[in-house]
Amino acid sequence: MRILWISVSPLRGSSFSVVTDNILKRLGLKHEVYCLGLDYYGTPLQMENYTLAQFTDFRQLEDYVQTLKPDVTVVYHAPLFLSRINPHLDKVKASSKLVLYVPIEGYPLTVDTSFFEKADLILVPSKFSQECLAKEGFKGEILPHGVDTEVFKPLKPLEEKYAEANPFKFGTVASIVLRKMITCIVDAYATALSRGMKNTEYYLTASTYDATPWDPDVNVYARKMGVPIKISRTAFLNLPVTHQTIASFYNQLHVHVLTASESFGLIHLESMACGTVPLTIKYGGALETVGDCGLYVSPKAFIATSMGRFAIPDTEELAEKMVWTSQNPEALLRLAVKGVEKAKMFSWKNVAGKLESTLKGWT
Repeated sequence: MRILWISVSPLRGSSFSVVTDNILKRLGLKHEVYCLGLDYYGTPLQMENYTLAQFTDFRQLEDYVQTLKPDVTVVYHAPLFLSRINPHLDKVKASSKLVLYVPIEGYPLTVDTSFFEKADLILVPSKFSQECLAKEGFKGEILPHGVDTEVFKPLKPLEEKYAEANPFKFGTVASIVLRKMITCIVDAYATALSRGMKNTEYYLTASTYDATPWDPDVNVYARKMGVPIKISRTAFLNLPVTHQTIASFYNQLHVHVLTASESFGLIHLESMACGTVPLTIKYGGALETVGDCGLYVSPKAFIATSMGRFAIPDTEELAEKMVWTSQNPEALLRLAVKGVEKAKMFSWKNVAGKLESTLKGWT
């Protein structure tokens, strides 16, 4: 089977990149796989078991389809991108089965969703996304994400890690874009410090690959708010960061804080696999991914976006949770142990196998 996959380049640092690479290098063991990588510029590059090619203009799509003659074309991206590529999907449908793999982070979507009508199959990463899609009038099958537990794993006994919570370390892995709401975490951390929280540190490691001019400069914002946070320099140099490096970062933290809406919550899964407790929002796919292995804050408000209705966290409640977690390492240890075990349920091998079984039914 020849598979054409369209998504963010696997050389980038986004969750799209991580999911793309982990699925394709496994599908490529048995099938001929090509990835059209957005944000990749250059000649075709041989990755692990698949070929990466640049995709810089939607008009290229017809040429790729005519040249490669794929049996199946998968577009894995957000609704806004799908609405933009929609006029070109008819050319795909003329010679290939079309699969749309779409993270939906709330209902309703604020873009034209007619692209869903062209799909032979719609995949979503969580039951939450599936329910949001159903409200839009479409049926989707769940294909969750996974985690490589050979890389993302505790690097020391968890009992030792939480017994040595001195200083207590919060941190976040995320791109610095508005929807990740990093400034809300800064606000909450400032409030927690003002309420007497002591002996803590906050670390941020991030990618700015998709930053726009109106996204916040967190370093400047934190300084003006008087909040001492430590930001990885790679966030601004946009240097490639290995999975091992990210896993090591998770391992240094006691609590991973990310209270943005997520369709699945890959970051939460990775932190759990490393024995770090996620502190997230009580909304979206995180409720399925994290379950009873983490801590939650309530949404305070919602805002409509092209990816669905996003939840905005209650920063007062987040500050309270930060204070509580810094004072209760024994309770966190129990959550961390459960999180490591739950993460083992999410295997990239199983994800790729489920997708392969679905696609093979067409060929």
